[in-house]
Amino acid sequence: MSKKKNKPMPGQIYAAEFPNKYWCALGVLSVVGNSYLVYTTAYYDLVPPEIEDARLSHFYYSYDLYTNGLIPTIYWIDGKPGEGYKLIGEVNLKEKSDIKESNTYRGIWKSFLPIHLMKDKEKLAENVYKEEPTVLEADYFEELGEKTFWSLIDLIDTNQENPMEVLICHLEKMSIERIYAFEETLSHKLFLLDRPEHAGVDGESEEYLSPDAFLYARCAVITEGQHYFDQVVKEAAEIDLEWDAEELLEVASEAYSRKTEETFEYVSRFDYETYSNTSAWEKRNNQK
Repeated sequence: MSKKKNKPMPGQIYAAEFPNKYWCALGVLSVVGNSYLVYTTAYYDLVPPEIEDARLSHFYYSYDLYTNGLIPTIYWIDGKPGEGYKLIGEVNLKEKSDIKESNTYRGIWKSFLPIHLMKDKEKLAENVYKEEPTVLEADYFEELGEKTFWSLIDLIDTNQENPMEVLICHLEKMSIERIYAFEETLSHKLFLLDRPEHAGVDGESEEYLSPDAFLYARCAVITEGQHYFDQVVKEAAEIDLEWDAEELLEVASEAYSRKTEETFEYVSRFDYETYSNTSAWEKRNNQK
């Protein structure tokens, strides 16, 4: 005899795995008979969520064609969750108590997945890699290949007093053109991370963002290596602003100065300062 599942209750969080192996989660807002008002949470990760994860208490906001802005993904579904859903626990819905209405119906819970979340994330990751800088310098060097760049980054040893020293010494032995190419590649990676979602800024937030802190935190993401960088981009993940690897910005300059005994004056194609990725930040401002 099969065990009868308990009826979902307000505040409960149910997680499920997408076909691309990422995990999502739905939160129950209210119950009317066999119908449930739920929201897609902000959770999107390669591992199942734990109830302490703050993303489970946050709505996932999607773009709405009618309002030309971001709206929380709230909708009605009928019946109980299928076998693919796992009850994670409960969150406090006190701050969401005023959200009771939705005219959107998504069908039967048993056969439902919030595919809109997966498609949005994958489209965002695809578009990020295609973005071009607002202003192009007339003369710039081609970037290093991915394998070459990340093999250089892997030389960084954060356990050392001077974590960039080995990398600098390695670059110093390379040609001036390769040093320029390293700076070009680094600037591009930092530019790609210069987006409101990585800064933890949504369409309604007015919280102050320190441009320097966000830049130094983006540097830290790169020092973690290719796998971590790609994961952050693909998931549009928020970066910990407490991270700081500011010294990465001076690597090419220091290597060049040691090699030539001259000042490094190369200007890269991509501006990595915070808010330089104007298309990303303007889109966010237009949605406020």
